[in-house]
Amino acid sequence: MPARGTYLLMLRLDRDVTGLPVGKLGALDFPAGYYLYIGSAFGPGRLPARLAYHAKRRKTRRHWHIDYLREHGELEEAWVIACPVRLEHAWVSALSAAPDVQPVAPGFGASDSPYASHLFFSPVRPSPHTLAETLFQGIEKVPDCITHLSIEVHTFHDR
Repeated sequence: MPARGTYLLMLRLDRDVTGLPVGKLGALDFPAGYYLYIGSAFGPGRLPARLAYHAKRRKTRRHWHIDYLREHGELEEAWVIACPVRLEHAWVSALSAAPDVQPVAPGFGASDSPYASHLFFSPVRPSPHTLAETLFQGIEKVPDCITHLSIEVHTFHDR
């Protein structure tokens, strides 16, 4: 059975996107730069199905807030950890404290979260070293997490 887990999508916007309707959040502005989105895959199909879904730029039906932004951005990477424990909140907490990124779009991806947003912005591409360090710091906050974990980084050529 495919693994369950948590993922971070890194999207790149080459130009500003203004007034983008994002479901119930309304029209939002997104400056050019890099966006990091934290999500999890614990339902049918789990991680493989979720990554395949996000890899497609155009969706016949939008399920999540990130689907609206995905239509305008290049999916560059997905950082994935297969773990039966939900790490979304730990990763959002860790990214919220990171100096090089800032949470944006209150409510984005956070309908079932105590955090304001699961979307973060950086005007420049986040350093892979800093990003890995930040995500592992988030994992350390989860006592039930398995001790020997690895993060897989998937790269994409836009579809």
